[in-house]
Amino acid sequence: RPTHPDPDVQLRFNWNSALAMDPFDQTTIYFGSQFVHKSDDQGFTWDIISPDLTTNDPEKLKQYETGGLTLDDSGAENYCTILAIEPSSLEKDMIWVGTDDGRVHLTMDGGTTWEDVSPHGFGMPKGGWVAQIRASRYKKGEAYVIVNNYRNFDFKPYLFRTRDFGQSWESLVEEKQIPGYTLSLAQDLEEPNLLFLGTEYGLYFSIDEGKEWTKWTHGFPTVSTMDLAIHPREHDLVIGTFGRAAYVLDDIRPLRALANQGTGMLDRQLVLFDPPSAFINQYQQPSGTRFGANAIFNGENRRGGANICYLINKPDKKKQESKKKEGESESAPLDSIKLQVYSAEGTLIRTLTRKTPEKNGLHKIQWYLNEKGVARPSRSNRGRRGGEPGGVTVLPGKYMLKMTFGDQVDSTFIDVAYDPRVEMPYEVLRAKYDMLKELEGVTSVATDAANKLKSSLKILNDYKKRIEAEEDKETYEELLKKHKVLKDTINVFLDEMFGKENKKQGFARQKTPSTISYLYTASRYVRSLEQKPGRTQEVLIKNAKDKLSVLLEKINGFYATEWPEYQKEVEALKLSPFKSFEPFELD
Repeated sequence: RPTHPDPDVQLRFNWNSALAMDPFDQTTIYFGSQFVHKSDDQGFTWDIISPDLTTNDPEKLKQYETGGLTLDDSGAENYCTILAIEPSSLEKDMIWVGTDDGRVHLTMDGGTTWEDVSPHGFGMPKGGWVAQIRASRYKKGEAYVIVNNYRNFDFKPYLFRTRDFGQSWESLVEEKQIPGYTLSLAQDLEEPNLLFLGTEYGLYFSIDEGKEWTKWTHGFPTVSTMDLAIHPREHDLVIGTFGRAAYVLDDIRPLRALANQGTGMLDRQLVLFDPPSAFINQYQQPSGTRFGANAIFNGENRRGGANICYLINKPDKKKQESKKKEGESESAPLDSIKLQVYSAEGTLIRTLTRKTPEKNGLHKIQWYLNEKGVARPSRSNRGRRGGEPGGVTVLPGKYMLKMTFGDQVDSTFIDVAYDPRVEMPYEVLRAKYDMLKELEGVTSVATDAANKLKSSLKILNDYKKRIEAEEDKETYEELLKKHKVLKDTINVFLDEMFGKENKKQGFARQKTPSTISYLYTASRYVRSLEQKPGRTQEVLIKNAKDKLSVLLEKINGFYATEWPEYQKEVEALKLSPFKSFEPFELD
């Protein structure tokens, strides 16, 4: 902690003292009391490079009286202190400083001389709390100053900008647009038009340098937003709140695109933004408590796969209806959006269809880096959710994305790479991919066989009901017995494929593994590999195929002999669900 060479001078440090690193020298840091302290050896020794930059008002320096109620020795009641130190990243030795009693100073020579550039004549309240200063990364003379004055019962928002080294200022916020006081600001690292503003009532952003502000509400609460930072590698906005955790707004590049191209992009019916690279990650369960219950907080991870952002603007319904009346051709339906993924060779490998979002604007769709798969066999007849099933994970490479909404089409490319933390040769991934595709083909045959058995059960049950509805059902007694035999035979096949149904609660291990379990075991062994598949995996796949072949031979025999005989017998009965009609008459 810095000291003063004069023992009679007492330093005043704010509860949230200003601290900054020199952008030109990472061993140099700045710290604020009522003076600016500089260390060029990471805090081991300190020099004072400024006079007292506060008002040093004696009426505000009665910390030891502490209001006459309770004593305070924590420093929480210190006043006339420095809150913000902001070295410029464009000009060495150019430093902005703000205080808690309404002063902004600027030095252009590393602290030799200082100029008071406070925006007092430009709408700043007297004695306002200068919470943050953000020096522009694009223009030397430009800086943003966050001021709040709620400690004086003034809850208006204040954000000022200068473009001439503090000689003049302009206000960038209005109370009618942003309710509540301002707390923090971040200017984008690559697009000067994109600004983020933290307030007492949430997060706002602007794509036109602060002319218009929009509140960000998706996934972020209306909460005191104390600090903002943009990650230079991940292109994420990191948000610190008061008492409501830290948040990460993943991938702000779509907002950059909007800020760069202007509001005209917002009027387009469909925009598919360039997505960030997607990674085939390895996952490990974290150490510590496995199930947090209701007493342990667990942060939420970003969803895996490719995060693909798009913008839609649904046409006005009234305009569409008027076009119909005027005889214009109808446009394509707008109730869904479609994302298609193509390989480098131009082969369609995945199609994702989603219901059109209710609101216009920015939205995200997830592709889990897999190809189109095959349906997995199931004993029950539970229906799948719409869309094609997912399949094998794709190989690293470049893929084309094509999105369709109504008659609008947009496309872009995405790079897919393997987890950069893990060294994984491409030939290993290729060998795993080929083996999993082989297992996928086996799975498809098993699914077809299971579906055939279930459809046959449905036919048996249907004709059983028709026969039992006949008045002379006694004549079909032998056929009903055959129904039972056939039904029992099919259920035996299903038991062999999936295992016998267990009516008890919980999980129970089968005495004899089901045929399908061999297939899933082989798949699990291949997926978990970090080297080329070897003898173990080959044996497991052979076992799965052998087990399924035995069952398929039985099923094929059944449909070659018993089922055709039954089919002929039932079709000859001509049991139609339609009965002759006799007119209704009263006696």
